[in-house]
Amino acid sequence: MIRFIEANLPTLDRKGGEWDHMFTTPYQFGCEALIALGQAEETGRGARPLAHPRLPDILPRWDDICVTVLSLAHQRGQLSYRLPDGCESPEAAAWWGRRAGAVLPPPNIMAAHRLGPAWAALQVLSVFRALGLVGSGQWAAAAEPLLWREEPPEWGLDIAADPRFQLALERAVIEMPADIRHELDRLVTITEADMTEGLIRREAHQKGLRTEHGANRVICLPLTRESVRQGLIFLRIHDLDWLFFSNWRLSDGWLSPSERKRAMEIFHDSLAIRMRRAVVRQLYPDRLEFSG
Repeated sequence: MIRFIEANLPTLDRKGGEWDHMFTTPYQFGCEALIALGQAEETGRGARPLAHPRLPDILPRWDDICVTVLSLAHQRGQLSYRLPDGCESPEAAAWWGRRAGAVLPPPNIMAAHRLGPAWAALQVLSVFRALGLVGSGQWAAAAEPLLWREEPPEWGLDIAADPRFQLALERAVIEMPADIRHELDRLVTITEADMTEGLIRREAHQKGLRTEHGANRVICLPLTRESVRQGLIFLRIHDLDWLFFSNWRLSDGWLSPSERKRAMEIFHDSLAIRMRRAVVRQLYPDRLEFSG
């Protein structure tokens, strides 16, 4: 698995001395995984191999590593999620620049456990087997909640309607730690002081742009308290998502302090975002603007 991640990350030069994440999500996950696995150290644009790599005494979470491998394989075109009939979706074909009707290898991972079919390169299949994601030519049960985090559009998953999601929602609300509830309360509350501070900050930003580029070359929308509020809501939703990315997993609910240290920064996690929306809707029905 480590060799797979190393081989599929872009490098800064032909010598392959450093990995460059290119500010691309799967590559960022891959660099973070190598750092967490004691194989590399962080750099400004990715990771640098350690002269003496060694697995740490406390490993990163298995589920986060699995999501990293899934995301990286898909980014590199070595994993293709397929429609129920085994064909590639038009959107995927357009993304990869393939002509309509292009002949592709048939799925070699069959639909199972409410997951759809997929095709994976042979080296990816071996990693999937080692991680327990695939067995007997089909998705293993353990893969289902992990692929909820990826949520391939080809499969039309209805995650929020699944009883396990509903149970996890109840648990997230009932067992919410005090520090998480305090932070949730803060993030969904925009005070007058927040509005005033936001207005001042936005005005300063616009002034800086005009000073740098010239007043005649910078067109800024009029600042109103409502526009500032909408901007704050957007930023708070981002922070709410990160609260779940860092502190919540379906299998464990809210993570203990020790588990938080093992968790990787798996952002753009579709399952965590869905849970954030559901929790906000349940706890703050009068503030649905934060459940978008």
